[in-house]
Amino acid sequence: MLPSELLGHITAEAASLTSLPAGLPVFATANDKAVEALGAGLIKADELLVSLGTYTTSMMTGEKNYGTGLTDAFWSNMADQPHRYLYESGGIRRGMWTISWFKNLFGPELDELLKSQGTSMLARLNEEAAVVPAGSDGLVALMDWLPPLDKKYRRGGLIGFDNRHGRGHIFRAIMEGLALTMFNYSTHMIEQLKRQPSAMIVTGGGSNSDLFMQILADVYNIPTRRNVINGAASLGAAINVAIGANVYPDYDTAIESMVRTDRTFQPDPTNVVHYQQIAVRYQQLYTDLDPVFKTANPENEA
Repeated sequence: MLPSELLGHITAEAASLTSLPAGLPVFATANDKAVEALGAGLIKADELLVSLGTYTTSMMTGEKNYGTGLTDAFWSNMADQPHRYLYESGGIRRGMWTISWFKNLFGPELDELLKSQGTSMLARLNEEAAVVPAGSDGLVALMDWLPPLDKKYRRGGLIGFDNRHGRGHIFRAIMEGLALTMFNYSTHMIEQLKRQPSAMIVTGGGSNSDLFMQILADVYNIPTRRNVINGAASLGAAINVAIGANVYPDYDTAIESMVRTDRTFQPDPTNVVHYQQIAVRYQQLYTDLDPVFKTANPENEA
């Protein structure tokens, strides 16, 4: 079955178990990343999507199948639109988990105290990180808190501490580490696809942070937008229903009508130059530290 095709109707038995109305039509959709991409409005060949989830990855879309297995830089999956494909880059295991991990280190008591003051631990960390300059005063976060399957010896790391650094520096360094790591994965995919994206969409809870959105815009050096509905998978499923139920005649019309932009973040030229310099050194760190991690974790060498 293709996305938006009618699968059937809710039976009386299913209605009794779910409280859904008997006879309700059920339409086909697709896998989680594909339906997220559709709900984000990823339909143009020159747009890139970064999904800020527990597994953080980037995606583009097109009409060619480059193979079902992992290529050098990306997978080709079926998109959540008939006869189209979704290209998914490599990604970060425990990506946004790392943000939650750091926040939770301060304990629930502080979070509850801040909530009683009308804020939260996450909001406070964002405020503190926002006054830290790009590059976190030399503090660097490596994001292999859960290492890649082909390099099981790797670990996460925080490198470059000195007396200037506080928790705002660490929080910003983690966001920068996520952005720089994803930039490397995205660039590998973009180069193999021979494309140059002109805009980027960001989905997931991390996109609620204006600071994180600006860091991504600066690292990627392209306009970066957040949608009103940034948990895009549910909206993608709704788009399939709207097409299947003939509410809209085609996907372009449905996306234009249902996907709304909340805000677009423009790259800051000064930060762009700074992050371009950092990106080269950041990638080199993995090469430099791999022998250290292999020695420290020989049982996991792969």
